[in-house]
Amino acid sequence: MSKIVTGAVAVAALIIVAGAAASSATATSTPPAPPRPEWVNADGTTDVSKVPDKLPVMDSDGNPLKGKDGNQVYVPSGIQPPVSGPRVASDTPGVKRWTETDSNGNTIEHAEVEPTAPAAD
Repeated sequence: MSKIVTGAVAVAALIIVAGAAASSATATSTPPAPPRPEWVNADGTTDVSKVPDKLPVMDSDGNPLKGKDGNQVYVPSGIQPPVSGPRVASDTPGVKRWTETDSNGNTIEHAEVEPTAPAAD
């Protein structure tokens, strides 16, 4: 009888330890997703008018990167607001335009424009 009780206690202890290890692994395996920036729409597209001029730099742990002076490091966003007015290539008479899809499914847009030279003086 004592061997059965000892075996049952050992199995119960093993189940408890395994359960604790599994719950610990589950709790730390997937960090929460960061919040969506205000310039990213719900459908995943970017509203260029809301992108800031500069963006903060983070370190490999996700913490703000500080410069030698102790201030947050920023980089230019590189996004320019759309230019208003006509698109030159599409509005120029005689421009041959076509699209094609490459082997990876990317759409490539082509615009063929005849070269011009400035008028002679």
